[in-house]
Amino acid sequence: MAWISLKTQNLPALALVIIAQVSVAYALSNPEFNWSSVEVFSPDTVVVTLIMLAAALFSSLLPASVKHQLVYLRLKNALPGHRFLQLAEHDQRIDLLRLKQKVMPLMQLNVTEEQQNRVWYQHIYHPYQNAPLVKDAHKAFLLWRDSVVVSLFTGLLLAVGVNTVPAVAEVFSQMSFLVSVFFVLATGCAAYHNGKRMVTNAVVMWLLKPGVCPQ
Repeated sequence: MAWISLKTQNLPALALVIIAQVSVAYALSNPEFNWSSVEVFSPDTVVVTLIMLAAALFSSLLPASVKHQLVYLRLKNALPGHRFLQLAEHDQRIDLLRLKQKVMPLMQLNVTEEQQNRVWYQHIYHPYQNAPLVKDAHKAFLLWRDSVVVSLFTGLLLAVGVNTVPAVAEVFSQMSFLVSVFFVLATGCAAYHNGKRMVTNAVVMWLLKPGVCPQ
């Protein structure tokens, strides 16, 4: 069976996120609309489809590093792996003394965030990236991270479109972009916590099977 990346696996769910928010924005802008009479090639559906495609396109062009900055609101060292020791302190599953003893041969406890992330990725995450506990959290993080970006672009397209493109103004109201704002906040919160969870889940796995990891 061919290997399918987590991002590719997330595409159907990501498409639903886009469709959901544009549909909600359209419904709020057209409260009298009869959904049973939707026409595939009507002017409204064409505008809606173009907005969804444009949002997906712009999202795919944005580098992963920028997406991480948007989720964690950090310009430098945005990923939670840069702070895995600090995150471990707030996870009751993790024995901090054991973690520090195991980390010490790999790095000092007061190293830079860049070194923390390097050690976490190479020695902690990479050996267990396919473990369900880690993989599921990683998949959820990627889904909600990409949802943040696509929702942000959808909101921008709606906000700009209703003020500059007559065809969009006929379909959506001035405040329709607020639906995307809600999606940005909701998916951003989900991405924020799932990213941290992925990091600590990898630490948990690493501590459970010490014999696999280099000392």
